[in-house]
Amino acid sequence: SYKVFDNLDFGTVKGFSFSLDRRRTNNLELNATYTLQFADGSGSDANSSNGINNRGPIRNLIPLSYDERHRITAIIDYRYGSGKAYNGPKIGGKNILEDFGVSLTSFLVSGQPYSRNLTPTAFGGSGFAGSVNGARLPWNFTVDLNAQKRFPIKISAEKKLWFNAYLRVQNVFNIQNVINVYKYSGD
Repeated sequence: SYKVFDNLDFGTVKGFSFSLDRRRTNNLELNATYTLQFADGSGSDANSSNGINNRGPIRNLIPLSYDERHRITAIIDYRYGSGKAYNGPKIGGKNILEDFGVSLTSFLVSGQPYSRNLTPTAFGGSGFAGSVNGARLPWNFTVDLNAQKRFPIKISAEKKLWFNAYLRVQNVFNIQNVINVYKYSGD
């Protein structure tokens, strides 16, 4: 007997998305998106059906391992303009926050599916408790920060180059998200 890889699995992703875009007003801009999707198929990757049965590929629809039912993304951006468009604080007649901005990007994502195991073993378990990909990881939430300051560099009387300095902080609130679990206990 022998095993071969063949292109037999299939997957379908269905869903919808809607977004809210608030144009910049008084230095503030807001973008928010909600996505609902269903990623179902017969296998998530080339090894999905390996070891499940000896009768060939499974044709039952199961949630694929990258299925995220709900995703909410929000971007809040606050920035000051330059020249006559500047409306920020001044010190000694200088526009101290000219061409400066801060944005927060947040993600809230429902947990991805995994298969619970029936028997505990050292590296996760064996046998299935319930259906394939029938359990879900917890939701994940993270917020990233990006601060930007733009500086002009004068080349000539008519020409300028712009230098951008960035400070980027990922997971600003140091939220500990669950990205994997012990498949027997779910911990």
